[in-house]
Amino acid sequence: MVMMQNKKGVVFTIVAIVLAVFFTLIFSARVEKPLDYKTEILETRVSILSDYMNTFFDYAEGTASIAGYSALRGIIMNISKAGKYNPNFEAHFEYCIETGNLTSANICPNMTNQTLDYFLNQLTSIGINELNINSTYAVNSISINQTTEDAFSVEVTVNLTVSITDNYANMSDTRAIKSNFSINGLLDPLYLLNGTYNQTIRAYDKLEENWTYTDLQKLYYTNAYRWYKGKGISFLDRIRGNLVPSYYGIESFVNYTRPDVTYDDNDAMVDYLFWLNKEFNCMAVAVNSEVLGINDSVNFPLKGGSQYFQLDNDHATIFVRGYLLASPCP
Repeated sequence: MVMMQNKKGVVFTIVAIVLAVFFTLIFSARVEKPLDYKTEILETRVSILSDYMNTFFDYAEGTASIAGYSALRGIIMNISKAGKYNPNFEAHFEYCIETGNLTSANICPNMTNQTLDYFLNQLTSIGINELNINSTYAVNSISINQTTEDAFSVEVTVNLTVSITDNYANMSDTRAIKSNFSINGLLDPLYLLNGTYNQTIRAYDKLEENWTYTDLQKLYYTNAYRWYKGKGISFLDRIRGNLVPSYYGIESFVNYTRPDVTYDDNDAMVDYLFWLNKEFNCMAVAVNSEVLGINDSVNFPLKGGSQYFQLDNDHATIFVRGYLLASPCP
C-alpha cells in the first residue's frame, strides 16, 4: 500500500510537468512586446494564467488524498507508540498532512515527500520555471470526516487560496477542495490498542443487507470488515477511542482460535463487543441465551475441548439462520 501511494505521488508530479510543457508549447509564456502591440497576446496570457489556476486546484485535490492517507497512517503509528487513543486527532492530522509533523516538536511518521506542501511546492516550481508564472498558496484549513456514502472511505476538505502574480494580470482565488480516499490497508486502532494481534482494514466486497452463514465464514477467515450501519464503530471513532455506534460503523470478527486470545462463555467474537468487554448472559438453554456458540466443528472449529465461535443474538440472527446453535454454557 505504501508503494502504491508513492507511485501515485510520482504520477501526479508527472501530470503537472506534462501540463506545464503542454502550455509552454501551445502558448508563449514570455511576452517581449509591449501590451499595445497585440491585445491577442494579453488575452492568451490571461488564458494561460486561468488554466494554471484551475490546474493548481485540481492537482491539490488529487495530492490531498495521497497526503491524507499517509497522514492517517502516521497518526495510527503514533497511537501504537503512545499506547492510547487520540481523541483530538483532527488537529494532529491537519498539521501532519500539511507539514509532516504532528506538532511543532513531534514528527509524523513516514511523511517524507508525502505532505501537501511538498506536492504543491513542486507545482509552484514548475509554474515559475516552465511558464514564468509566479504563484503562491495558503492552506487556510484542513478537515477530515466520513461524509460519503461509504464507511470505508474518508473525505478530506482543504480550504486553499492560490495567488498568481504576473506582469499582465494578478489573480487570486479561494476554494474548498474535497478529496476522498479509501481506508483499506490501514491498521485498526481497536486491535492495535486492545488486541493481542494487529489487523488491517479490508472491506468485504458485499453491500447487500442479506447476509448469510457463508458471508460469516468469509469475513472471519479473510479478516475482512463489513459496514454495519448504526451498530458498528466507525474508523475515525476507532482512532478517537469514541467507541459508540455510528452510521459509518464497521465490524470484523476476532480470531478466537489464536493461543493469545482468551475469552469466556459470556463473550461474543464481534471486534468492538469483544475488546470493550461487553458480556452477555449465558444460559443453559440455547434459545434463551444472549450469547450463543456455533456448533459447527468443520467451519468454526472448537478452541480446545469445548469453546465455540460465539455470537450474540443480534449477529446470530443476521448470519446463522437455521444452522444448529448450541449454548457454550455447560
